[in-house]
Amino acid sequence: MLDKSIPYYPLTLIKTDTESYPEYRLPDGYEFVFYQKGDEVSWTDIECSVGQFDSIESGVKCFRREFENGQNLKAEERMLFVKDMSGEYVATGSLWNGRLLGEEFQRIHWIAVKDKCSGKGIAKALITRLLSMYNSLGYSGFIYLLTGTRNFAAVNIYRKFGFKEYCGERSLSSGLTDKEFKDQQQKALLIINEKISSSRG
Repeated sequence: MLDKSIPYYPLTLIKTDTESYPEYRLPDGYEFVFYQKGDEVSWTDIECSVGQFDSIESGVKCFRREFENGQNLKAEERMLFVKDMSGEYVATGSLWNGRLLGEEFQRIHWIAVKDKCSGKGIAKALITRLLSMYNSLGYSGFIYLLTGTRNFAAVNIYRKFGFKEYCGERSLSSGLTDKEFKDQQQKALLIINEKISSSRG
C-alpha cells in the first residue's frame, strides 16, 4: 500500500547490467499468466488495492492511456499477472516502452501486489520474470523504472536487483528544469532512505 502520509516526490531508477540479477520464483500456489482482453478491470482492481486509484473507472482510463492509445506494443505479450489457486489476480507488472532524454527505452512498469499477498516474494518473482523477458526479447544494456517516495518499500526491492538512482545532471521530466529535477531526486532519496532505515528498526 502506498504511504500517502509522506510527501510525494518521483524517483527514477536505472539498471545497466541487465543480464545480472537475482532469480526468485513464485511461492507455491501462484502462477504467472499473460494479459487477455478484458483483464484491464483486474489490473485496475490490483492497482486500486494499493492506493493508485480511487475508482475502477479512473484506473481503466489510465490503463487505456498507458497500454492502448497510440501504443505499438501488445499487452498480451508484455503484461503479466500473478494468479492464486482460486483464480484471483493478486499482482501485476509489465515490460513496456518509455522515453528518457528523447530516447525510447524499455522499463519495468506498474508493479503492484495486493496487500494480502505482500511479504511472500511475489514482487521479486515478477521482477525476475520481467528482466528475463527483457533479455529474451533481445534488449540489452539499459532498463529503467519510475517510482516515488510513497512506495519506498519497493525501492529497497529494486535495489536488490541492481537498480540505482539516476543521478544525472539533466532532467528526465518534461516541465522541470535541471535544477528542479535534481532537487526532487535529492528530496526523494532523503525521504526514502530515512523510511527504509526506520522500518528496519
